[in-house]
Amino acid sequence: MKKQLMYLALLCPLSAFAAHPLVTDDTDTQGDGKWQFETNAEITSKQQDIGRQTLWNSTLTRGVGEALDVYVEMPYTHIQHRSDTDGNGIGDVETGAKWRMYDDGAFSVGLKPYLSFPTGNDRRGLGTGRVNAGATLLTQYVINDWTFLANAGAVYQANRQGQRQSLWKASAAVMYRVLPTTQLILDVGTSQNPDFAQRTRPAFMILGAIYSPKPWLDLDIGYRRGLNPQTYDYSWMGGMTARW
Repeated sequence: MKKQLMYLALLCPLSAFAAHPLVTDDTDTQGDGKWQFETNAEITSKQQDIGRQTLWNSTLTRGVGEALDVYVEMPYTHIQHRSDTDGNGIGDVETGAKWRMYDDGAFSVGLKPYLSFPTGNDRRGLGTGRVNAGATLLTQYVINDWTFLANAGAVYQANRQGQRQSLWKASAAVMYRVLPTTQLILDVGTSQNPDFAQRTRPAFMILGAIYSPKPWLDLDIGYRRGLNPQTYDYSWMGGMTARW
């Protein structure tokens, strides 16, 4: 059962760091010298053998040019297991950059390389116990009130649990601005399974909304549904983003 806990802990870094509650990231950057702070939470369903996880993430981003951001993220996880002691603590801290390398107005392309560090206790399912690296290719197309996003990436996820180390991931999302202050989102994605014994790839779908009462403030809510047994059944998400 500890091994099953680790599968979920390893999958979480593959699905983070976009504009919450999206997993698929956009190509937008903050602008030179500007800051952004994101904080969000996710509560998963209670699985028969795995229990429930509560995940918190906080990300600080700074623009170091009009087309380049750097960021650092710190995750915190609480794992409740029905037959084991509760586990909670800081996960693997990630740092990286987003570079918008092509932009013609409607269509843009970005690259997001990152590193994660073994700050989480891998024996308690809070990290991998190794330094990991990855990169994601980002594409974005905007037409009127619609935004279309697609991501494809790879990560080298070294670990001490005998799991697959080189993984791929892919996702796509559509956003529709129903009001000047409100966007609805649909996001779907999948990734390679870190378990060599499993052929089924973890897959998910997210429905959500982003409300922006001020130009510098976003509030969001989302519902994530697992599309197969290789991830938790469902989860609820909420978050806040501030820019200055």
